[in-house]
Amino acid sequence: MAVEKLIESMSKFKEEAYNLNYYLAENPEISEKEFNSSRKIVEILNNYGINTTLNFCNFETAFFGNVIKKENAKYNFAILVEYDALPDIGHACGHSSSAAISILSALALKENEELIDANVDIIGTPGEEDEGLKSPMADMCVFDKYDAVIMVHLTSGKNKPNGKFLALDTYEISFKGKPAHCAGSPWQGRSALDGLMLSIHAFDMMRKSLKPGAIVEGIVLNGGSAPGMIPEFAKAKYAFRARNYSEVKDEIMPWVKDILDGCAKATQTEYKLETFGYTFRDMVYNQTGTNLIKEIMEDNNLEYEEMDFADGSSDIGSISYRAPAFHPYISISEEEIPFHTKRVADFVKSKESEDIIDKGAIIILEFIGRLLDNPKIVAKIKEEFKKTLND
Repeated sequence: MAVEKLIESMSKFKEEAYNLNYYLAENPEISEKEFNSSRKIVEILNNYGINTTLNFCNFETAFFGNVIKKENAKYNFAILVEYDALPDIGHACGHSSSAAISILSALALKENEELIDANVDIIGTPGEEDEGLKSPMADMCVFDKYDAVIMVHLTSGKNKPNGKFLALDTYEISFKGKPAHCAGSPWQGRSALDGLMLSIHAFDMMRKSLKPGAIVEGIVLNGGSAPGMIPEFAKAKYAFRARNYSEVKDEIMPWVKDILDGCAKATQTEYKLETFGYTFRDMVYNQTGTNLIKEIMEDNNLEYEEMDFADGSSDIGSISYRAPAFHPYISISEEEIPFHTKRVADFVKSKESEDIIDKGAIIILEFIGRLLDNPKIVAKIKEEFKKTLND
């Protein structure tokens, strides 16, 4: 097919995509509370003939739409949409613009439906910043049929043709002790906060002996109610990351449990370790598809660098174990800007975001278009995917 026709079709839908970005940026909704955001996106898709419904996989703010649906189509592709914001700061990860990129791509593909011998679906995946609903969707085999799954995220510095991600498990850790007046009868109390703080110090000490790439970070959610009382209850939320999931599950978490056992005994308290959200798997990196995205970036004068190592986590990693998954990045600035900050939340509200949306949509459209024109690349992507999983 003529990839140029897909790119030309973008012009008809750019304003729709820009306005969606601005709407989401000005009306941010946190993970799994994206009620208006998801309804707005579904309304746009349905208005352009893309049959889309909410409550996908029984997740209220998830959605599924058929951009192109054909009998006996040769290929199956999926475009992902993220649209959750961060608490207090809004779209500081750029998901409003990322969502607009996916929607612009879908509308341009729909416009050229007669040229495309493939099924193309669009899937709204809530909660990436929190529980990560792509992971249970992957466990439900939602993505097993796809030849490629793609979305575009924002970054700073240089563009990146694909993402590398650490595996991640998140836990809530709570300690229960005995309350007492801290001055009148402290011997009657057992401080839950002491148990929690001792474990936090132990996690800090554990870091020096972890393998490269492993990250341990957390926050205290509850440390007591008054300084004059020995806290009966204390709670924290901790994330444990590593280069692959087996390292998290088989090496880090047994050590964490030993730490918590020891700290509970040392402070004569009790603890609970409860899973929060879903496992984020590491990314199965597909070099064949990544090379195609590199070619696309080169042809569009988008300077890039391939990632040397994983520096974050995303629930798309769980999808990458079920289908070839791609997560290219478009840069908002040559300067290295830290994400999850106000500067990014301000950027997506600015006129400058429109150029980023255009560039991201070009990546998705050319990726799908070139795959349709090159069956050998599709076959090689699938062959590499199967080989990587079996190694």
